[in-house]
Amino acid sequence: GNRVPKEMPCECEPMVKGDSREYAIAAASILAKVTRDRLMHEYDAMYPQYELARHKGYPTAAHMALVRSHGASPIHRRTFAPLKHMTFDDEGRIVEDS
Repeated sequence: GNRVPKEMPCECEPMVKGDSREYAIAAASILAKVTRDRLMHEYDAMYPQYELARHKGYPTAAHMALVRSHGASPIHRRTFAPLKHMTFDDEGRIVEDS
């Protein structure tokens, strides 16, 4: 990335395109993606109506249509776009979609 978090407890420097410049970053990126894909398969069993195994939770048109149809599940991150622009009721149903 191009920024360093202000609360970093040690010296560091940002590294744009770090995964193509440092093997450790590239390896961590691969591990994170594989872990995410495995989690999405597990979540797919819990919330099959969202087809998470199919699109891994990325906000594809198909996934967003399912969210609009079923509302947000407890695992949906409502602080990230496009959900952060929506208002939900206590059941996860969309009340307002701006």
